[in-house]
Amino acid sequence: MVAINDSGESLYALEWVLYTFLVLSGNYYNHDDQSMLTIIHVMEPFPYYAFPGAHAVFSSTSMVQSMSNKVQEESALAMLAHALHMCTQRMVRAKTSILEGDPKEMICQVAELMHVNLIVVGSRGLGKIKKGKAFMGNVSKYEVHHAKCLVLILKPPTSAPSK
Repeated sequence: MVAINDSGESLYALEWVLYTFLVLSGNYYNHDDQSMLTIIHVMEPFPYYAFPGAHAVFSSTSMVQSMSNKVQEESALAMLAHALHMCTQRMVRAKTSILEGDPKEMICQVAELMHVNLIVVGSRGLGKIKKGKAFMGNVSKYEVHHAKCLVLILKPPTSAPSK
């Protein structure tokens, strides 16, 4: 299972999976569900903000939330359509899902429910550097510590290969 977001790093992770695991091993166009790649995107819930002051007001109205959800869903659909196109180009069978919730928790829950044996996520390299040691980001760290299957965190190469 590959979890993607709007980062180039997650698309790199998908491309890596398509090439490394599926194309090289010959697991494409096998017609059982075990050989189907699952690609998920988790939409974070709309945040509610309270503005400080004498009369604290929540800024999230149902109209604003509805518009935000629509934009987020359209973006997710476009992202997953692109991911499916990448799979089709490599002749890899794939299915996609859009979920809503905390990405780090939802990825683990879906992986467990679907009996996934590998979660692949891209690393944006935004983890904090402290005392010379790099720390993983929130999602990556959570997956490593809570997933009940293998987790592969892929960091893109520092320079893009020439084509």
